[in-house]
Amino acid sequence: MNDLISVIVPVFNSDRYVRQTLDSIVGQTYGHLEILVVDDGSTDGSAAICDEFLSDPRVKVFHRQNVGLSLTRQFGIDSCTGSYFVTVDADDYVLPDYVEKLYAALKKNEADIAVCGVKCFWENPESGVSVPGRTFMPSADDLILTDSWNKLYRTEFVRDSGVKFCLGKIYNGTDLQFNHRLFLHSPVYGICSEALLMHRNHPGSRIQRKDKPMQEGFEIIYESLERECSSLGLDRAEWLSKVYYSLMGIAVWDICRLGGGVKKRHAKFRKLARRNKAFVRKHAVAACDTFTVSDVTLPSFVLGSALLLDFACYYCKRKKKR
Repeated sequence: MNDLISVIVPVFNSDRYVRQTLDSIVGQTYGHLEILVVDDGSTDGSAAICDEFLSDPRVKVFHRQNVGLSLTRQFGIDSCTGSYFVTVDADDYVLPDYVEKLYAALKKNEADIAVCGVKCFWENPESGVSVPGRTFMPSADDLILTDSWNKLYRTEFVRDSGVKFCLGKIYNGTDLQFNHRLFLHSPVYGICSEALLMHRNHPGSRIQRKDKPMQEGFEIIYESLERECSSLGLDRAEWLSKVYYSLMGIAVWDICRLGGGVKKRHAKFRKLARRNKAFVRKHAVAACDTFTVSDVTLPSFVLGSALLLDFACYYCKRKKKR
């Protein structure tokens, strides 16, 4: 018999989308599934929709007090009994062979984690109009180490690593933390070069972030990776530098997209720059390519972050004067 695969679906106030999500999961061509639907204290009609799927014997529904996405996902991982698991957000949906092809890629490569491509689209909930977005294929590290919903994990590998979704209720970046920490345990990756998951962006989705929780979350991610490296006896200063630089790039881009008017964006950039400077001084480490600022030796990525932030502030100032 094929291995049992657990599908974990965290749900919070997704009554507009969750039925399509669950329909796409129960209709998988790979049938030996355990489907764990975890309602994180929804206050709309999501809970009732989830219960409709209990007629399928593979489905288990848990109704819990609201604790946030990261702890809800972790509850699903702790509760699953499958040899492998996937986690699918309640506002996305998957193609019929999503599980089957991820499983095939994992078994073919004797891997610990299989990764597939993702098609993004923007949906206006008022009009119902969908606009196609970018398609991301798993050929770059960012897709391997960012989101979790395009991956099949070997349950034993994840549990043995001790890595958990643990950023808490208010922070973004749980997937980044989870997948980067797993990366430090040297997993074997299997690649499925097809886009099998449809990722929906909409005004209520979690990608619509606020800069403070994002920056705080990124600091927690960096510090958790630093601790993971230390506990594993790994010297990854240069790698940590690159990770932090990429996270700062996301924070800057997020303000560019969602920071409001020029004056508001400028204030956010200045605040982020001050916080970045304090954080870098706290975590200053020697790296292969360093420079000295105020008698503090810092890795070269800091210069890139500082220049990026300075340019963003300068750009906002120029726009403001026009």
